[in-house]
Amino acid sequence: MELDVKVLQEKILSLKKERKALILAHNYQIIDIQEIADFVGDSLQLARQSAEVSGFDMVVFVGVKFMAEMASILSPTPVYIPDPKALCPLAGYLDAQKIRGKKKEYPGVPVVVYVNTTAEAKSEADLICTSGSAVEVVESLGVDRVIFGPDAHLADYVRAHTSVEVIDIDERGHCYVHNMFDLSMLIELKEEYPDSIAIAHPECPIEVQEQADMVGSTGMMARTVAESDAKVFLIATEMGMIHQLQKRHPEKTILPMYEGAVCRQMKKHTLEKILDVLVNLPSKNLVTVPEPFVPHIRKILEKMNKLRGQGPATRVKVES
Repeated sequence: MELDVKVLQEKILSLKKERKALILAHNYQIIDIQEIADFVGDSLQLARQSAEVSGFDMVVFVGVKFMAEMASILSPTPVYIPDPKALCPLAGYLDAQKIRGKKKEYPGVPVVVYVNTTAEAKSEADLICTSGSAVEVVESLGVDRVIFGPDAHLADYVRAHTSVEVIDIDERGHCYVHNMFDLSMLIELKEEYPDSIAIAHPECPIEVQEQADMVGSTGMMARTVAESDAKVFLIATEMGMIHQLQKRHPEKTILPMYEGAVCRQMKKHTLEKILDVLVNLPSKNLVTVPEPFVPHIRKILEKMNKLRGQGPATRVKVES
């Protein structure tokens, strides 16, 4: 018999305090999980928060594996993931061998990889970026061209906002969730809600980006909805973000451009799995990165974190 959501949340909150655990959750998690998290944010925001864990003895990272790996590298405390099988399909487009091959083809050209990559792939990069910092990271290199991957749509976004030549590591690379959006969805909703603000994630196809009123990370989406005077927002990203925004802003209308945009990997995490980590500290849920990769990845992650990006993660609390 499944426990009631509120009962599970109360158990987690109690044990979290006992364990001195910090719970970090990505914007795509379900609302029930976001409510018991200490911080909710996008990849860049959570990477920053992972490095600031003073007063905690452990981190529970509720996101896909590559995010938890970053937290493990940056955090001085052990990092656990509720479901170790929560992997990012986009990361599968890029491995270290592909990067080395592209380096050989373009000697001397710096490599920027999106955070949605494995630790092994990151170990071959000169810099790492998130969707919210991609343009800034590329421009910070001060070069005429870069090697970039794995997301081809994010590469298009960088091309549209810089004069830097962007060389794809794999032109097929994409997030299957954001690849679901097409221009007809945006046009149809815009006709119905002409005064709305359309916001697209930079992992969406370039034609969707070009017609959106704003393109940005989930952190930027949250900020825009909070600060804008508009009453209706059309959002092109994973459904977890829609639910979060609507709950935080009940006076506004938050509409998904496509209701089928659900990341099955992010949704592998549950309250039950979080509770199990806090109760049993299972070794299979402890996130580790091969030691040879750690110094270099930590260095380039810290460089990324120093760039402006999208600001602090959003503090959330569950009402008792």
